[in-house]
Amino acid sequence: MPDPIEVVRQFCALMEKRDPEALRPLLANDAVYQNVGMPASTGVGAILENLGAQFSTFPDAYAFEIVNIAENGPVVLTERLDYIQTPDGTRPGVPVMGTFVVDGDGKIARWTDYFDVSLTVKLLQGEDISALVPADPA
Repeated sequence: MPDPIEVVRQFCALMEKRDPEALRPLLANDAVYQNVGMPASTGVGAILENLGAQFSTFPDAYAFEIVNIAENGPVVLTERLDYIQTPDGTRPGVPVMGTFVVDGDGKIARWTDYFDVSLTVKLLQGEDISALVPADPA
C-alpha cells in the first residue's frame, strides 16, 4: 500500500495547478468530498466538477500549505493554510483542518475539510482577517 501521507502530500501539491484532471489519479472512483456544512460531492466526476468551480472562483491563486500532518493507518489529518486570492490581490491563508482516508490502492476515498465559512466570506469582502488566523508558532 502506498504511504497515505505521501498520497495526501501529492494531492495538496497538485492543488496549486488548479487543474481538476491532474487530481483524478489520486481519487477513488467512488470517493466522497465534503466541506462540512455544505453538501458532499460523491464520485470522482462530481468531486472534479466541484473543484473546477472552486478554481474558477479563485482563478489567480489556489494553494494548500501543510502546517501539520499526522497519520493513523489509512487516515491522514492535515492542518493547512489554504491560500486564495482576494479582490484586492492579497493571498491570505485560511486555516483548514482536513481528514483524508486513503484506500489500499493509494487513492483518496474520503476527504473532509473543516473551516470557518464566515472567515472566508470576510476575506472575499476585503476584510482584514490577519488577527483571526493562527499565529506562526516559530
